[in-house]
Amino acid sequence: MMSKVGLIIKREYGARVKKRSFLLITAFVPLLVAGLVFLAMWFSIQEIKQINVLVVDPGNLCHGKVFTGDETNAPAIFSFVQEDVSLDDFQHHETYNGFDLMLGIQAQVITNKGIKGVYREPITPKAEYYIKDKIELRLEEYFALDRGISINEYRQIRQEFNFNLSSIDPDAQDMTYARWVGIVFSTLIFLFIYIYASQVTHGVLEEKTSRIVEILVSSVKPFQLMIGKIIGIGLVGLTQFAIWIVLIGLSLFLMREFIFQDILNPEVLADAMTNAGNLTGDAMSGQSSQIMKDSALIDVIYNGVPWSTLLFLFLIYFIGGYLLFGAIFAIVGAAVDSETDSHQAMLPVQLIVIFIYVIGCFVVFNPSGATAMWLSQIPFTSPFIMLQRISAGAVHYTELLLSLLLLAVTIFVTLKGAAKVYRTGILMYGKKASWKEIFKWLRYSK
Repeated sequence: MMSKVGLIIKREYGARVKKRSFLLITAFVPLLVAGLVFLAMWFSIQEIKQINVLVVDPGNLCHGKVFTGDETNAPAIFSFVQEDVSLDDFQHHETYNGFDLMLGIQAQVITNKGIKGVYREPITPKAEYYIKDKIELRLEEYFALDRGISINEYRQIRQEFNFNLSSIDPDAQDMTYARWVGIVFSTLIFLFIYIYASQVTHGVLEEKTSRIVEILVSSVKPFQLMIGKIIGIGLVGLTQFAIWIVLIGLSLFLMREFIFQDILNPEVLADAMTNAGNLTGDAMSGQSSQIMKDSALIDVIYNGVPWSTLLFLFLIYFIGGYLLFGAIFAIVGAAVDSETDSHQAMLPVQLIVIFIYVIGCFVVFNPSGATAMWLSQIPFTSPFIMLQRISAGAVHYTELLLSLLLLAVTIFVTLKGAAKVYRTGILMYGKKASWKEIFKWLRYSK
């Protein structure tokens, strides 16, 4: 039996990897991903360009300055004038050609809280937020002075509080970042199942409509043909994923070496984080807060995530989830008789897969809850949910063993049922099988 299954796997794998569509998609996707990363990097460069802001302040409410801390890469730099500047002068006079944005602060701002501005070209959201925050802070300082509060007193009052919430258990770690590791693994499983398990339906239907299956079943059992097709398509997917990872990694490396050396330089990134500052006026407070967050992230990456266990279980749930849904899609392929019918029959299954994944994205925020616990046990949802709970350290080993056992039993039962439907369905032509007929095949086929 294994030799025949092996031949079917080899045939399925070889036929698919030699297709022009496989080669085109395998080459196109890494180029697309690299292109999107390139655009993201390009936009990030636009983000760090400084905006020259002209602040027209006839009442000298800002006293010619705003508090920017010790920032060297601020999104904007400010210049102040006390004389009125008309819109026509700002637009055409060479004195103001170097300014990207003009803000007007009138004396009425104390009561109406209104500030108008004009820009030459749209500015980034980051720069806009930065500019608004700095001007607001400076005017609030003016309001404080107007009410007899010193600048130093006001800045002390306005400083952010650094909340540090920790577990009562001194050995427990903050798993906030670790939960997202599980989301990444769940996303990979979702993409693989959504893309490649659905190809099982098309593969079955292709052989069925071309009548090749009539020749194949004369020498191999339908179950061998079905399992060989599922495994063969899965290996094609793994090959494509592996090539994508290599090509995307190579593209990012080349971008790092030849295009974005400065942007991706660790020293530059560290400097950018250090100089991000605190928009409330206390740069050191912002630095310490950011350093605390970065330290927590690094600690979780190196110490908080059980990488060896997680990778091992990822492989198990990866294979298990694909086999389970691959068998379901094989049933769909055997039950339909045309490409149009296959799309209609596949849609409910695909929507269920998407729905399960979306639920998993919400479950990550409460991995210890009852909903997450039950979903990590149900075989159809456990491949997506369990890894998130494991990465967050919210799973007892008994729950894990029960989840794996239920998944294994469900895969066995589903494959057995799929084989019964496959045995009858692949030789049925001319109509789409109803659910009533499918249940009959499951009940009476041997």
